[in-house]
Amino acid sequence: MVKAQQWLNEMFTSLAGKEKVKRLCIRLNEGTSIIEQTNYEFFNVKLEGELDLNEFKRLEDLAIWGNGIGTLHPITDLKINLCSKLKKLHIDCTNLSELNLRSNQETTSLTIEGCVNLLKIEGLEMLLNLQNLKLWNKNSQLKIPFGENNWKQGLQELNRKKIHSIEEKVNKNEQILKELANMVLPNIAFDLEQQINDAKNKIESIPNTIIDLLLETQEQIIGENGKNDPLVQAQLTGQIKAYQSILEKNLSKQELQALLDKKAELIQLKEQIDKLQTE
Repeated sequence: MVKAQQWLNEMFTSLAGKEKVKRLCIRLNEGTSIIEQTNYEFFNVKLEGELDLNEFKRLEDLAIWGNGIGTLHPITDLKINLCSKLKKLHIDCTNLSELNLRSNQETTSLTIEGCVNLLKIEGLEMLLNLQNLKLWNKNSQLKIPFGENNWKQGLQELNRKKIHSIEEKVNKNEQILKELANMVLPNIAFDLEQQINDAKNKIESIPNTIIDLLLETQEQIIGENGKNDPLVQAQLTGQIKAYQSILEKNLSKQELQALLDKKAELIQLKEQIDKLQTE
């Protein structure tokens, strides 16, 4: 058994080598490994600990296999939040306790089998392109708000609740800011709300929550600027790019940038108001 990240860096020694991979399969059982251009399938590989695949920017298909529930693959943590092109994910008999899919909105197929220690899957409600879902029904510890037979309706309901929650939060915060601005900075006009609504009206096939998530992430990036954490910055930037990729089907890059710029202005204005309130 070898540390997962050590093995990965030995197999793919350069960033360029990692970035060309489109399909990666890691199997615990015996077999003959296949390596051909962008397709890598490894057999008889037993890895432990954290497996960080965030440098595999073009990865579209990922599979990790154990050898039955009695012989789990000892990988305990999987990082794929910067794999924005990932479309197919298959995890079988692996010792994960959590799985985060919040940044993997392009995923169309998700299969989780035999992961007896998996307790939580984060971001299921973000998988708007999901066409195939298979979750092992014998894991009573895994808590999800819907079953395999009604997962599409479950995702729609989760997304509806998320949209409602975000809209309530945004409306409340903008109202507070407007009231403060009327008292402290009466000559500043708020037009962000109208710009966001105009952008939403142009979109028919994508839920409005994607715009809200884009702006929320922009706010997180601005909040992290002074903390000098490159990993967090890289993760948030990856999310921004994923949201922009979805929205560019309906909005131009210039329109998206205008929204981000206006959000930055609004945050700066809020900081000015907060400062004036404390003086």
